[in-house]
Amino acid sequence: MKVFFVILVLTVAALADHHEGHDHHDHDHHVHHESHDYVVKHHDDLVKFRDECSTKLKISPELMEKYKSWEYPDDEATHCYMKCIFEHFGFFDEHKGFDVHKIHHQLVGEHVTVDHNDETHHKIEHCADKNTQGSDACTWAYRGGMCFIRSNLQLVKGSVHKH
Repeated sequence: MKVFFVILVLTVAALADHHEGHDHHDHDHHVHHESHDYVVKHHDDLVKFRDECSTKLKISPELMEKYKSWEYPDDEATHCYMKCIFEHFGFFDEHKGFDVHKIHHQLVGEHVTVDHNDETHHKIEHCADKNTQGSDACTWAYRGGMCFIRSNLQLVKGSVHKH
């Protein structure tokens, strides 16, 4: 299944308000699941992804400030920003949708055994819809991300922390 990485991306964007002076380390924290090999991302990854997506999509500094305050307006720029962040995290593919397992691994962290039958997994699955509405990829990613933020904001905020 796929994603809730949208929420994770939003969390990363919100946490990445100051990126100058941070030490950047190579992270090699692999989580294996079936054929997936997922590396849990950290604050420096979020900062990098945020900068890349905001530059690529020409996101205004004013809009970036809203994201850092957990405000995600229902507009095209924000929809595509979330999609971009989720894609960088590996949570979303515009053809396949969300990857629920990767999102779950990111949220619980790198040193925790993930129980894909727990309540968190079910909440992620609930929000990672199959796009039966036929929405464009940006709207699809935004819808999933906002659903997850509404149901798991504290978990999302804690999933990517500064070192």
